Amino acid sequence: MSIARRPKDMRRFHREEVCFRIEITGPDQKPAAALIVNISPLGCLLRCSKPMNTDDVLHFVLPATGRVEARVVWAIGGRIGLEFSEEIDANPYLAMLDQLQRPGDEMGIY
Repeated sequence: MSIARRPKDMRRFHREEVCFRIEITGPDQKPAAALIVNISPLGCLLRCSKPMNTDDVLHFVLPATGRVEARVVWAIGGRIGLEFSEEIDANPYLAMLDQLQRPGDEMGIY
């Protein structure tokens, strides 16, 4: 009997849990508020009430990284999985993580 690996287990990079508010711009060029829930150098998971479609291209700004372009890989009930057009290099990525609030930061857990 074989056990199939879940997509989460097949990721090339670990996702860091974060809690960071951003403003995204989609194909309609109208800004919308979103929350980054987790992130890696290759993509992130957003929560957003604005409906998105697979393959939509979004733009937003990340600290220490600047303007980012990402493609919607999947969208279900306000949760949006994104793949960045370009991998975020290690130094800007680590600098960005230092600036993003992580769950528990407000309680001094991290």
